[in-house]
Amino acid sequence: MIPSPTILFSADFTRTIHRGRLMVLFLLAAAAGCERKADAQNTRASTLAIIPTPQGFFIPENSPLRRQIPVVAVQRQRVRHELNVPATAEADPAKMAKISPPFPGRVVRLFVRLGESVRQGTPLLTLDSPDLVAAQTDFLKARSAESQANRAYARQKNLCEHGIGAKRDLEQAETELDLARSELERATTRLRLLGMDPGTVGRPVTVRAPITGRIIDLAVAPGEYQNDPAAVLMTVADLSTIWVTANVPEKDIKRVIVGEEASIDFAAYPGESFPGRVAFIGEILALETRTVRVRIRLDNPEGRLKPGMFARVTLRDKEVQEIVVPATALQVRGDRHVVYVEKTPWTFERREVDVGATLPEGVCIGRGLSEGERVATANTIVFP
Repeated sequence: MIPSPTILFSADFTRTIHRGRLMVLFLLAAAAGCERKADAQNTRASTLAIIPTPQGFFIPENSPLRRQIPVVAVQRQRVRHELNVPATAEADPAKMAKISPPFPGRVVRLFVRLGESVRQGTPLLTLDSPDLVAAQTDFLKARSAESQANRAYARQKNLCEHGIGAKRDLEQAETELDLARSELERATTRLRLLGMDPGTVGRPVTVRAPITGRIIDLAVAPGEYQNDPAAVLMTVADLSTIWVTANVPEKDIKRVIVGEEASIDFAAYPGESFPGRVAFIGEILALETRTVRVRIRLDNPEGRLKPGMFARVTLRDKEVQEIVVPATALQVRGDRHVVYVEKTPWTFERREVDVGATLPEGVCIGRGLSEGERVATANTIVFP
């Protein structure tokens, strides 16, 4: 049996209407869901947003950021700045003697060894040379001439006193005596400049220690011929005190004063600090490193500290009053440091500040904050 066309049309139409109703219901449900999601997002945004205002940035009352951003009033604190710089131990220049040959000659004998302790006047070495022989010969001739001139003068004086001699001969004898004495004085001075006592003529020159100390450098051996008067044969140094020379950067030299306390840590003695005070601040800036040399004197009775040792010097200023904020309160914007200051409750102003030294308790502020102002101390990254 073939269905009637009218019945077919009615069935298709009914199915079409049913599908349309389902589509409408789906669209209405989707629209309702989107609206609820948008409302939730708007509500969340309203509670988290930082609202820009003419006064700065405002955090709404319902925002959880109020619980995440602590705000405190800044106060001045008593702080003592520290400056940590590299340093090197050196022998005290006033207590170090470099021994050079007094004249060209051969080392006859060596009395000391490297590292040996010596006292002032201790024999170090003996030296002999043709120059020394010539100086000794001149001295002996001058002494003999002075003795002969003295006898001649005494004889002429005796003759004149008895009315036998001529006054002119006495004056001539007196002149010759003066010349002989001058020549003897010149020869004696020459010997002493060569390091020889005139009473020891005929023996090699003994070079003696000019100071009490220790032989810290030895560059000579018996039998060597030394003809360079600038050559250093050995070095004697008194290491009972040493200098610690620190290299302070140019920008920090204004913070260093003579008499300031210092603490020195040597790499050779980890965990041990040596106290001292600044004794000298250099007058010349090293162009290569842009640093100034600062010297600290240290007692070294046991000889534990050696010239050339590396160290770190900590210089401590006097206590001063400065504003200190936690390091977490600072943000870096380009080449500037900023903090967020609360102008009215939960309204913050971005402010540029100059930072100073970093301390364990925070960062010193040189300009930009006043005592009593309230600043955000953490999570300031949320500010735009």
